[in-house]
Amino acid sequence: MTRSAKSFHAPATRHEVARSRRLGWFIAGVLFAGLGAFAVWITHSAGSDLFRSAVFFVLWITSAGLAWRFWFRLPEGVLYWDGLHWSLNQSAGVPVAGELVVHADFQSFLLLQLHGVDGRTRWLCLERVGPREAWAALRRAVYSRPKPEPRADGMFSVRRGDA
Repeated sequence: MTRSAKSFHAPATRHEVARSRRLGWFIAGVLFAGLGAFAVWITHSAGSDLFRSAVFFVLWITSAGLAWRFWFRLPEGVLYWDGLHWSLNQSAGVPVAGELVVHADFQSFLLLQLHGVDGRTRWLCLERVGPREAWAALRRAVYSRPKPEPRADGMFSVRRGDA
């Protein structure tokens, strides 16, 4: 394998995974903006219906509860890339290997989904913390293809999704 071919594969890296404060503030902002819009609507509408107000408030409380539950249940631990596979070592639980999918990339914030081999899906919100080089290595790994695995006949196999 030539030197230039090796450069297409990101080296092994790791990144601490924690609940994203940025995402938490964003969720809180959206929820309170909705509550504020409701308050403005109530104060400016003539003869607002008490039933509509109660329904909106119940929906808002339900949405707030589900958003808090989503944020609170985000996994924490360490995300590893060994050059071939992704794995998440959660602070509580068994390490999970799987396929990583990028849903949003805002340069210093990544929204990822880990499809574990156990069949469960985990959402990961990663923020840039620490040295820029570590974040750059993680972003390279997220977008790189895995190294080809050698087969018994000496050839290299490439998974269908990587071709």
